[in-house]
Order: sequence, then structure tokens, then C-alpha cells
Amino acid sequence: MTLRVLVLLAALLPAACAPSDNSPEAVCRHQAYDDPQVRALRIQMMRSYSANLGSQGQLKYLLRQATLRCLQDKGVAVPGGVEPVQPANP
Repeated sequence: MTLRVLVLLAALLPAACAPSDNSPEAVCRHQAYDDPQVRALRIQMMRSYSANLGSQGQLKYLLRQATLRCLQDKGVAVPGGVEPVQPANP
């Protein structure tokens, strides 16, 4: 009986360790990294260290915008509040 319980627990352990956040917000945050503008800026930031210094704000802004577009496409109500200020381009 004890061996069966151990085998059952061993089989269930990977499922317990897997991330369980499948909410639309989490899915959209993950998909935001595949947005063409986000990818282009990340590539630019990888190529040049000096571009990396000034582009963190722009990257955060683009990720947020891509996340909001994804949520709107899924029909999820976008969180309210004040729209973030877009960082100035250097």
C-alpha cells in the first residue's frame, strides 16, 4: 500500500510544480514579448549597450501596450486608471 502511495505522489509531483497561472493577463504578458515592436527594440538593445541604457522605459511602455492590445483582443476589460506617459525618444 505504501509503495502505491509513493508512486502516485511521484506521478503527481510534476503537475504540482508546473505554473498554474493561465489567466488572460498572464497569457497576454507572455505574448507581449512576441510583439513585433517589442522584438525589434529588444534586438536593438542587444546590439548596442548605449541603446540599452535609454531604452528600458520604452521597452516597458511597448510591453504594456502589447499586453493591453492582447487583452482587448481577448475581450477582457482593461484595467482602469491613467494611461502611462510614453517615454520620449532619445
